[in-house]
Amino acid sequence: MALDLNAMALFVHVIENKSFSETAKRIGVPISTVSRKVSELEKSLGIRLIERTTRKLRLTAIGQEYFAYCRRGLEEFEAGNLMINDKQTEISGTIRFSAPPNLAEVLIAPMITAFQSSYKKVRIKVYITERNLDFIEDGVDIALRVGELADSNLIARELLNFRHLLVSSEKYLQQADELKTPEDLNNHNLITFGGWNSPFLLELKNKTKTHKIKVNEMFSINDYAGILYVIEKGQGIAEIPSIVCDQQLKTGRIIEVLPEWQLPSTKLSIVYPSNKNLSRMGRLFIDYCVNYINEWNSSNYV
Repeated sequence: MALDLNAMALFVHVIENKSFSETAKRIGVPISTVSRKVSELEKSLGIRLIERTTRKLRLTAIGQEYFAYCRRGLEEFEAGNLMINDKQTEISGTIRFSAPPNLAEVLIAPMITAFQSSYKKVRIKVYITERNLDFIEDGVDIALRVGELADSNLIARELLNFRHLLVSSEKYLQQADELKTPEDLNNHNLITFGGWNSPFLLELKNKTKTHKIKVNEMFSINDYAGILYVIEKGQGIAEIPSIVCDQQLKTGRIIEVLPEWQLPSTKLSIVYPSNKNLSRMGRLFIDYCVNYINEWNSSNYV
């Protein structure tokens, strides 16, 4: 079945503009042309996409699904055109990028260094913070965020899922009490990420059971670099994201304990306000981040 791709694009614009007349005005064609093209698209598909009234438009159920596919296809088409333009035009400017703590050394700095080796005139300002900055008030262009994202008008692309692990060192385990079950953790020195609140709650799962354990940590700090230092010195056991401690695990400076008991996993996403307002430079940077982290993920402990 041959479809008119221009008609599909017009259909998307009509829904986004919520009006045939507004679409015609913005594109610079008669409203009759827009209406006819959408009607021809519906006829070729053999379905009704839009319920029309004198005052408003409403997508049918199948029209809603079809619109989602068409919009993604149109965005990919536009991204392809931008890619060609970017190859022909030197990219320059400033990107303001926010990211959560503890990822700068292991992920963010290497990623941005690699990006700037290809786009030497792009300046990147990174703000590391636990707070989710406001894109308008704080002037952020693009952000990395950890965990579930609140419903909003932001666009999010999931980059990876990573687990939290219980880790320690051979030095500590050789002289510590037995550690075979989650309950044994109460007999060990626990180093935790956090503030003043105690006790610390661990939720561990294996194939059949879930254990929630309150442990009184002997040392707490809201910085994973500090936790890694203490663990490598043989001072106890800690919960730490795999994304943060990959190299230490690979080199054997720390080891996973109770590996059959899993801590919750979480996700890392790249977030930005809108495809429409995104510059070519921003699109390039986002695509680069996605590809870089995909490759990084495939070769790491995440």
